[in-house]
Amino acid sequence: MKKTNIYLFLFLVLGLFGTLSSCNKDDDEIPVGKPVVILSEVGLENSKTAVAGSDLHLDGDIVAEGLIAKIEVEIHQEGGGEYKIEKSWTEGKYIGVRNTTFHEHLDISADAPAGEYHLHFTVTDQLGNATTVESELTIESAEVPVAYQLLFTEAEGYAHGDHFHDLADKEEAETIAVTFDAQGSAITGGHLHLDPHGIYKVELKQFDEAGNEVQEKYIESEAVAKYYKAFLIGGDFVLNTDTEDESGAIFQPRETKYGDGTNVTGASGTGTTGTLFYFTIGHANEGAKDVTYLLRKFASAETKATVTRAQWNLADYATRFAGEDVIKLSFEIHAEEGHDH
Repeated sequence: MKKTNIYLFLFLVLGLFGTLSSCNKDDDEIPVGKPVVILSEVGLENSKTAVAGSDLHLDGDIVAEGLIAKIEVEIHQEGGGEYKIEKSWTEGKYIGVRNTTFHEHLDISADAPAGEYHLHFTVTDQLGNATTVESELTIESAEVPVAYQLLFTEAEGYAHGDHFHDLADKEEAETIAVTFDAQGSAITGGHLHLDPHGIYKVELKQFDEAGNEVQEKYIESEAVAKYYKAFLIGGDFVLNTDTEDESGAIFQPRETKYGDGTNVTGASGTGTTGTLFYFTIGHANEGAKDVTYLLRKFASAETKATVTRAQWNLADYATRFAGEDVIKLSFEIHAEEGHDH
């Protein structure tokens, strides 16, 4: 999330309140100012865009000397339309505090008309002072063609170093789908909530214009698969190999057969590609992570055998491993205790 200079700003605001208090002998005579609100993200990466049938990412910081009493969000159509979305918070973690980081995902109904909207974000303190910030917003139709999916299903197993042991399907486990358009932008499920302790089997699906699955083309044979490898970039993950208590992240590609039926080979998993992989975040990485799943086609068939299990999150992967990214899917992971969807 992009919060450049926000915390410095809040520090200065709080410092100003403190200075005013210290310069006056009678604090009761000091009028309490309106809440200070910085709405830093409306839509993923502040895109100011949401998709009907999905949710709207809202993120910001609030300072209220009079303590927060209520937060209200109102979204209405521009151009005379009557469709409106309203949501308020009058209890919970945001209420009764002086400063907080607001982070929520507001459901957008599937029947929300596509078009231009206007958002009002209002904070009222316990003295009745109110501040409203506004933003433009575009709601897109849910009928955007799905080009890719990542399917997350919790699995059994346990972490060890850079890989897992005893992996198996978990009975009655729910599958969580994140869908993407042809540009790799999330259409639905793009704010993914996962249990940091959970191990997830993740499957890539790619669809052609007729809706047929085509992801098998990357692993149709060993000769073809030698050119492809998946990475999960971003998030500044603490890797499991860098922890002493197995609390870090593991990303393990784990296909066992190529499309022609032959077995996947390669020492320490170097033969695997990552159209199927297992993933855990680990409690060392709790919080929000902006990540990109990508499938890279190497310039040389010799490159893949040099990519180790510990190199899935390298920021400089593109310079280390010459080639091109054929798939890039960007989404957000929220790793919090008690969240699994």
